[in-house]
Amino acid sequence: MHFYLDQLVNRIVSSFGFPPLKDTTVPTQTFRSTSTSCLSLPAMELPEDTPPMYPHPLDDDNATEVLTWREQYLRNFSSAIRNKPNWTEKVLDRALVVKWIREAQDQTRIWQWKKILAWNGADIEFAYRELVEAYKPFVDAAKAKPELYGLEPDMDCVWRSDSLVDEELRKELIDAVATLENVPDDQKDWHPGSERQVLDLVHPSLWPVIYGRSISLIDGKPINLPESAIDDSYSDRFSWLPSEFEIGTDGKVKIASYINNLSTADQQKLFYPILERIFQRFVPLFNHVLGDLRRGFQHYSRVISPSHYTHDNEEVEWLFYEPHKENFDELLGQFERGEEMTVCMEKFTHQFPDTPEGEKLRESLEDNYWVEPGEDDYEDEERTERRDTAPYQVRDLGHLVMSNLWTPPEVTDETKLEGKTAKVIVKLANIILTPEKPEYSGGSWHVEAMMNERIISTGIYYYAQENITESELEFRRTLPSMEDMSWSLPQDSNWTTVHNMSSSGNSVQEIGGIKTINNRAIAFPNIYQHQVQPFKLVDPTKPGYRKVLVFFLCDPSEENDVPTTRVVAPQQPEARKDLVEALRQGPLGSLPEEVFRLIVEELPPVVTREEAEKYREELMTERSSFIENSDAVQGGGYSLCEH
Repeated sequence: MHFYLDQLVNRIVSSFGFPPLKDTTVPTQTFRSTSTSCLSLPAMELPEDTPPMYPHPLDDDNATEVLTWREQYLRNFSSAIRNKPNWTEKVLDRALVVKWIREAQDQTRIWQWKKILAWNGADIEFAYRELVEAYKPFVDAAKAKPELYGLEPDMDCVWRSDSLVDEELRKELIDAVATLENVPDDQKDWHPGSERQVLDLVHPSLWPVIYGRSISLIDGKPINLPESAIDDSYSDRFSWLPSEFEIGTDGKVKIASYINNLSTADQQKLFYPILERIFQRFVPLFNHVLGDLRRGFQHYSRVISPSHYTHDNEEVEWLFYEPHKENFDELLGQFERGEEMTVCMEKFTHQFPDTPEGEKLRESLEDNYWVEPGEDDYEDEERTERRDTAPYQVRDLGHLVMSNLWTPPEVTDETKLEGKTAKVIVKLANIILTPEKPEYSGGSWHVEAMMNERIISTGIYYYAQENITESELEFRRTLPSMEDMSWSLPQDSNWTTVHNMSSSGNSVQEIGGIKTINNRAIAFPNIYQHQVQPFKLVDPTKPGYRKVLVFFLCDPSEENDVPTTRVVAPQQPEARKDLVEALRQGPLGSLPEEVFRLIVEELPPVVTREEAEKYREELMTERSSFIENSDAVQGGGYSLCEH
């Protein structure tokens, strides 16, 4: 038993003249604790200038440099190809790759109301080499390793698997979750503010650690805010409550302390063996996210920004439609035949002379150069032809470093979870659509929790979906402060075109998304803000749903001192009933009823459902306000128009 409870029991027993009990152990199903020591180790003392092992979105100096538009379209192309079925075989068919490149070029050419030359020979060579020489060998090798459970890289630092969980285990999870779903309507926990579309089954905002009220099982005293909480990135009132997952050197997982809001004896017996096996399959995904973060791969760039910027209309050359079509066809032909790509698209550009006549011609060209089609308008042939045959602007989009191909992270003893105890927060939720409410409007941009929990990575398993349209989980990242940038750039600078950024706004940059298809598992770093995209019913006459299991991985390094369920007794009234029954079935059950009741009365007090919901509202208000006002999440404001 925990030291505090040992002391509590024997103190009360001794007051009645009974000798101390030698064995007061609570059955392991009650606390699920297999730790040999009940003492909580203090956080590792690190020199002040030592950076954390893994970055957190609220750390100082955690921003990443802005990506060029050129890098973005190369990344998006690669990700799209690698999401195709059997892509590792299809990519060897150069004729098929040519088709993909044509599609990508057609989608890329019009950007920020400009028709810009993209996909030159260097782009094609780099994209193909990265797919064939970097991604394909890794994915082929991973497929031959059952212990990796179908792991594949997605965008940088994001990992996925579409075969993580076999059908038998998935069905076990669905059946287990049904016991949480099939409750009377008045007991269903609809997420506040979700208009009864998001059903919380297990959510960490209910019964969290409440500083000053939640009681430590080690010494019986209230748990207080850690001494390391020195700024407003910490909550001074609440912390989500992680469990301890022990990962063996063989990868097997044991849930060593109860899961908050899933802690009754029946729930532990039903859910924990299932969750242990699913988390075991998530371990390789988390290992690769941690490996990427350890090497700082979130800062990796394939394209270096231009060394200088000009007015957006200066130094623009033009490539007309016919020479582009002719030379692009030849360039793709060289690629398809496996020849050296010698066609240089930029050689066929035209620049108007710096004379009044040249200026007049250029302005005339720009005025008629193309028209953005309205979403609700049909395009007549003249409009379509004018856009399709308009010339391309040829711009400096940055320097592509041909050697900067993707490489996999090294999973070392330092970073991998095997042989360690992970602090994990579990969430189960359903998004439910009905004919009356057929659309889900999507989520907000956010990171998970605050510095108290120090969540480093999130793993999501989309284990059941029915009658909903395709959706994505989008990502973005915070950029360094751009407050002073406007003074170092020309008025109306081409910086915005080069980087696909607006001239004013917040210093964040969207970096793409991942499709959230049925039975897909993904893991991503918390330094990437994420947003659930909208979706709706396919058949609006029938209901539909999405069901997710989420694992939040707290910082696995030793400096993370967030309290876990090994330290905090279950605070739910129903869980307390199980604890009392477990005590009664143990050695304490032989004590006189009066003594037994005194022991029970001295246990840490429960938090009623009404109180828990009130605390949840306060927690959500606090964190929503923090996220909305945090420059680390929303990015600082900037304006490149202010001169």
